Amino acid sequence: MLSSNPFTPISMENGRIGRLMIALLLEHWRQLKEPLLYLSLFFKRHREEYYRRLNLVRLEGDWEGWTDFFLDGVATIADEAVFSARELFNLVNTDRTRLLGVESASVSALRLFELLPRHPIVTVASAMRLLDTSKPTATRAIEVLAEIGTLVETTGKKRDRSFAYRAYMERLRTVGYDGGTKSGGDENGQEDVR
Repeated sequence: MLSSNPFTPISMENGRIGRLMIALLLEHWRQLKEPLLYLSLFFKRHREEYYRRLNLVRLEGDWEGWTDFFLDGVATIADEAVFSARELFNLVNTDRTRLLGVESASVSALRLFELLPRHPIVTVASAMRLLDTSKPTATRAIEVLAEIGTLVETTGKKRDRSFAYRAYMERLRTVGYDGGTKSGGDENGQEDVR
């Protein structure tokens, strides 16, 4: 079956694969360090134009129009990714400054804090592994971060508790949101642009 998506040789139901392949090809060609562009969000926001451009390629061979639309999407999503990265960077810097300003801050608490962007959910056991330290030291590092509001206990239990870098995770969740409402997907966040 001939694809209506010029970037995938498979039927239109596999447009997601085509968009994923685009990001992976850009990474492979060393145009991106990592496949960080979520182009589906742009296409979801501009669904009618997306399908119109695909049909113009299929019916009239309008590759120039498609390429212009696609590159506009790359630029828009790249700008949004930079904005989101700056927001995350500012959040981490603000939280680091707050941690350094408290008397109870320890080297272990600071080391754990610096690991939170890569490990935003921690337990005492995971903190022990991450810091290569004892249970009391890991527990105290978590307590310090919880006292200043950086970590929030999420289980409600007295034992085997988990703690989340909630502000960081909430910012990550807002990527892909537009004006406070989801811009892509159904009520469960499932994308349906093909």
